Amino acid sequence: MIYFQDNTIRDGMQQRAVNKSIAIKKQIIDEISRTRINSVEIGICDSLQDLSILSEYMNILRKDQNGVVLTRLMETSIDLGTELHSKYPNTVLKLLVPISKMHIEEKLKTEKTIYFKRLERILKYSQQKELNIDIVLEDSTRANKQVLFEVLSIVSNYKIGFVTLADTVGCSTPTEYGYLFKEVRGKFPKLKLSAHCHNDLGLATANTISAIINGATQVETTFLGIGERAGNTSIEEVVAVLYKKELNETELNLKSIYKTSNKIREILEYEIPPTKPIIGSNIFVHESGIHQDGTLKNIEMYQYILPSELGIPNSTNYSISGISSKKILYQYFKNIVGSEIDVDDLIQFYRHLSKVTDKLTPEDCLELYQFREREKNGNIRS
Repeated sequence: MIYFQDNTIRDGMQQRAVNKSIAIKKQIIDEISRTRINSVEIGICDSLQDLSILSEYMNILRKDQNGVVLTRLMETSIDLGTELHSKYPNTVLKLLVPISKMHIEEKLKTEKTIYFKRLERILKYSQQKELNIDIVLEDSTRANKQVLFEVLSIVSNYKIGFVTLADTVGCSTPTEYGYLFKEVRGKFPKLKLSAHCHNDLGLATANTISAIINGATQVETTFLGIGERAGNTSIEEVVAVLYKKELNETELNLKSIYKTSNKIREILEYEIPPTKPIIGSNIFVHESGIHQDGTLKNIEMYQYILPSELGIPNSTNYSISGISSKKILYQYFKNIVGSEIDVDDLIQFYRHLSKVTDKLTPEDCLELYQFREREKNGNIRS
């Protein structure tokens, strides 16, 4: 079983030009609460004000849906999380643990030995308070393997939910990321591993699937694939792959996720690239004549994801251009011209002009064709 943690309102909303208001986040949480997503990362708790806002978010989630709070390695942050957990037992504190040399030495301004002691101190402190604890190992894919294993050795001594191996800057490949999970799984078989990927190389979904194949039992995704820089792993793509390839069981339904994605897009007023897999407006559009002819005969000829699998009636959308099939062009022109026009000749004329410019619409071409015919027949007055 693959569990899904949604990162849309925390990591996803670090994307530039995305509405980050509390009201918008509440609407999105409400939509997510209607799905079978297992947990939702709702933010960071560093102050009483944060605590108040996160409480409002927790009120929206279902009781069987965990609210995950990204938490720094500080007693004060644990105390705030403890207060939230006392009101909402489905609260999970996800300890943020940067582990690459760059992050430890340059960002945190500390050294490994001191940092490891701090981690152990916080783990003991959290355990005493009987909290639900997850851990995210930030920048795992650029960390020294020995350091990674040392941290995991410490973590494995405590009661932990999921341990996230984060590809924080999206630098990994499916082979590398999958092997990392395989290695960790081999050395620490009792740990439950979670995948968190960024799309800087366009590999977030591929890396996430590789992690699943190699032992991850949870994946962290965002709706629409939004997130900082090039974005995060798209939930729509991962669910589609699991469904089409029958890789692993999940409680999520592709039709439901597609429906929720469109609602979240509307809430955010977010413009999705037309070629975005699964949710882009162009995914059922065919312009090539060979593809148009093929899908007329059998929709699966050139369509792997079917509209019906997303909860849409099966149909095809044929774009009109000079490379469209003759059958499609004939039907299109037949609907806009009278019987006095030779449609076959008009199609030939349109295809010829389309090789010169793609700026002409079929209607423009019809006007030019009619002008040419009048000129040929001597019906043009000077």
